[in-house]
Amino acid sequence: MPPVEVRIASVEIRDTASNTLVTSIKILSPVNKREPGIVPYRQKRQRIYSANVHLIEIDLLRRGTRPFAHPRLPVVPYLVTLTRAQAQEVEVWPIALPDPLPIIPVPLRSPDVDVPLDLATALHDIYDEAFYNLSIDYCQSPPQACLNRR
Repeated sequence: MPPVEVRIASVEIRDTASNTLVTSIKILSPVNKREPGIVPYRQKRQRIYSANVHLIEIDLLRRGTRPFAHPRLPVVPYLVTLTRAQAQEVEVWPIALPDPLPIIPVPLRSPDVDVPLDLATALHDIYDEAFYNLSIDYCQSPPQACLNRR
């Protein structure tokens, strides 16, 4: 069977004067959270950090291994993290099933201030823009959710 090509979503914020990467927003996919893709993704995260780039990671997947680990990370199904360039700490937004998606800061280059990103509004806009309502049959019962964390 030939390999399946998977498009992994990300957003890059660049300094237009020098075309240098300022902030990278990664939306984790199953490829980023399991072998063999997790190792190259972890290496890419390290290169981003070493390049003095801010990194936002949005993990809205229940399955797989998180590419970032820390004993103090909360045990929640969803997680958003922000690693600021040259920072020693990671900002974390844990998201439980009933929680609304947060508004997170998107860091830019100094002296510019962070820009708020409303993840709930962004998700709704993407849903509308991609016309997912046309590809999902809302007359059918929803599939049984697997709510245990793996």
